[in-house]
Amino acid sequence: MYGAKLFVASDLKQNNVWPSINKTENVDAGAINVSRVNQTIYSMSDDEYIFDRTDVRAIFITLYTIVFCCCFFGNLLVILVVTLSRRLRSITNFFLANLAVADLCVGVFCVFQNLTIYLIPSWVFGDFLCKMYQFVHSLSYTASIFILVVICTERYFAIIHPITCKQILTSTRLRLVILGVWITSAVYSAPKFIWVETITNDLGEGHMETICISHRRKYNSELFDMVNFGLLYVTPLCVMTVSKNIISVFGIIFAHAQ
Repeated sequence: MYGAKLFVASDLKQNNVWPSINKTENVDAGAINVSRVNQTIYSMSDDEYIFDRTDVRAIFITLYTIVFCCCFFGNLLVILVVTLSRRLRSITNFFLANLAVADLCVGVFCVFQNLTIYLIPSWVFGDFLCKMYQFVHSLSYTASIFILVVICTERYFAIIHPITCKQILTSTRLRLVILGVWITSAVYSAPKFIWVETITNDLGEGHMETICISHRRKYNSELFDMVNFGLLYVTPLCVMTVSKNIISVFGIIFAHAQ
């Protein structure tokens, strides 16, 4: 039965059940009514929940451990090499080191925490770590996207306008740009501390569960999703696509001119 509870938590966390609850139920922040869902879940037998199987748990733990090790040691190696080697302290490598820092945050703060969603029936890390988990997750992918845009833009000016690039995009200014990226990403992700919370549900039959979830009634979720989609997907995609295509065309023209 406890395995079935986790199915509810993961569904709510992925906002599959939560929006429908918001639209049809009068939801209190302290006690969410998911009785109909829980009755359906509890009607399933224990062996129907796949993560109750020992072999599935072992596979998931192994895969997540491999991902964590690759993420942690790979990105840490990039950071150490760029930091300790003077020959590699270029602007591009500085950007890559910051990108590695963002990815390292995902490995440290999000990988195993995400695994617990499948293996533990309830969120056990407390309200603060719930908020921190969501904040770091948002901070890391937001910073990664912005850093990729900065790298692409810097390469565009370095190739298409090399003289102007050396005059305008100095090392100090680019470092300030990266600092601005991290500050902007942190500010953009800061509302997670307000919107995210742990909620305890009574599943009946003496069973309780705590879930870590974004309280979508505290903000306009549709508007936020649209802004998120436009700012973190459409705009970076357009900027990088256009700049990469211009660089490619310039490279072809330059090669033919030779």
